[in-house]
Amino acid sequence: MVDGVSTMNNNLEKQKINIKLYVYITLLASIAVMLLINFFEMYTIEDYTLLTVFCVLSAVAETFLIPLPKIGAISVSTALAFTAIILTNPLIAAVVMAAGVAFRCPYVDGKGRVHIFNNPPYKTIFNISQYFINTGIAGLAYVVVDNLLNVRFVFYNPVAGIAALIVYILLNTFCMSVLMAILLKEKFSNIWKSSFYGMLINILLVSLLGIILAFAFYSYGTGGMLLFFIPLLFARYTFKLYIDMRKNYFDTMNVLVRAIEASDPYTSGHSMRVGAYAEAIAKQLGLPQGKIDLIKSAALLHDIGKIGIDKKILNKDGKLEKEEFDTIKSHPEIGATIISDLSYLSNITEIIRHHHERNDGRGYPDGLDHDKIPLETSILTIADSFDAMTTNRPYRHSLSLETALNEIKINAGTQFNPDIVDDAIIALKATYFSLSE
Repeated sequence: MVDGVSTMNNNLEKQKINIKLYVYITLLASIAVMLLINFFEMYTIEDYTLLTVFCVLSAVAETFLIPLPKIGAISVSTALAFTAIILTNPLIAAVVMAAGVAFRCPYVDGKGRVHIFNNPPYKTIFNISQYFINTGIAGLAYVVVDNLLNVRFVFYNPVAGIAALIVYILLNTFCMSVLMAILLKEKFSNIWKSSFYGMLINILLVSLLGIILAFAFYSYGTGGMLLFFIPLLFARYTFKLYIDMRKNYFDTMNVLVRAIEASDPYTSGHSMRVGAYAEAIAKQLGLPQGKIDLIKSAALLHDIGKIGIDKKILNKDGKLEKEEFDTIKSHPEIGATIISDLSYLSNITEIIRHHHERNDGRGYPDGLDHDKIPLETSILTIADSFDAMTTNRPYRHSLSLETALNEIKINAGTQFNPDIVDDAIIALKATYFSLSE
């Protein structure tokens, strides 16, 4: 009976989310249509050949976007939109960005080529609408500031360019944060703050590419812009190789983890999930990619010390005796010793050793407290505890998502680092649903 009520409540929650989602997408689409009508009254398309070139390049850039695990993808299409803002007008810039998203055909693992005809309509409408709005209004900002402050560098107004960038980043992160707030039922302000800082550097770098393309067109025409666009695709290919190398590295570790967990049915998949949770928390906190990779590596291998523990103790159904629990508590030290012998993994030794330390100093093996526990370890501790609570164990059944998240809130300051709990809850919730699909 309880399960039936729970299922009914979950279905009602999903229906509420779907209604909010469709209302939001409809609102965005309506704004985009109104903006399009106004743009056609305000601006004209004088060079359809140039528009076609921009749209084709934008679609190509979006087609060859680089998927980044769990966080979307990157491409140089934004650079083309920024180039269009500088060289043409808001109408053309918005159409270029919308066309790139509408006609892209990226390859997605497990799905093949994804395009407008096999992608869910609401996703396509959302993407086209939000990019049209973001780019169009950013283009308007460029025009307004350019008219107010005639600060020219050849044909480019850097002050207007900065204004356009700020508007684009604000609108893009706003639209995405509202979407995530609806789907995750989290506070909009927390999500927006995190996504704004996460996107800032990426958009700034891409905007510089847009300025370079604009100068190439100004100096050498369409051919010059094409000439500079080709190296960008080669740079994309090089970066793709780097992403693939990282993926192969983690795939190798995943195989090792699966081999370790194969003999323990209760922890099978635990390290993989903890890796996903820890990575999500690190990204939510805005940590650099090097730190994120470090934390994910430690998360995947954090229980490797359990290979030195008697399986009878690991798989015991009843309550552990004190001696047995003391044996279990030795696994962080055993794991740290194993990892320290591998030079390319030695930088995660301390994270693994201390992943059972507590914020109040009552953890093990060294009894570290808040000031002495590294941030990386605090992240892993939350991820590990959350997965332990939300999966079945020999001594208890799994807790519900809301109960587990509430336990993390309650134990902030005692077991967990209170400085990261709020961000951790946002990341855990999103990743939990993602892993459940």
